[in-house]
Amino acid sequence: MPNPAEVVRALADRTAFAAAPRGTGRYHYRRTSGWHQHTDRTTAGQILSASTEFFDREDWIAADGSGRLLITQGSAVVRPSGYFPPGGLMGDFLVATDLSSVTAAMSRRMSPAGAVKAFSTVWLVQVVPPQLQRSLLLWLAERPGLLVEDADLPGVVVSVPDSAFARTRQLVFDPETGMLLQTRDVEDDGATIGGCSRWLDTGYAESTESRPVEAS
Repeated sequence: MPNPAEVVRALADRTAFAAAPRGTGRYHYRRTSGWHQHTDRTTAGQILSASTEFFDREDWIAADGSGRLLITQGSAVVRPSGYFPPGGLMGDFLVATDLSSVTAAMSRRMSPAGAVKAFSTVWLVQVVPPQLQRSLLLWLAERPGLLVEDADLPGVVVSVPDSAFARTRQLVFDPETGMLLQTRDVEDDGATIGGCSRWLDTGYAESTESRPVEAS
């Protein structure tokens, strides 16, 4: 069985084959889809109801934290969709892509978040070019407790279990390019998937009404 750190470093090397982000503009755009389990409980913890909620989501976020969220469930637009002024959204982007800068930034983001949550949060708020993804993967390869999961998924599944969290977040990477395909939150029973997010599109946009386009 390959060493997990070696597997993740190999993924870092594969980012050389990833495409550069499309589009230009001040807004970091991403489109995801997925689902999460929603449970209503009494104050004593008794489960009243449980359901699976599916969603499609688009984010436009600028460096000053302004932007737009568009979240739909079926044909309905749901909260917290809307337009946000500066500071309304998380615009704390990683700009430098060298390993030392990324390591310092991720060390700050590790508390109180675990390594995998800190990693996925970068992807949740900004465009991640291949050079940045390479450094993120090299940083991830050094995390204690790193695991490569044997899961029946079209990708390389990596996690770092953390006793402080009831769930384990799995990162699923494209084996050809090393880029992130999806995240999955696995409950502490090891079998129940409490949520999943899949990346469908990412790039730069000129406005909150436009989407990434190929450079002419």
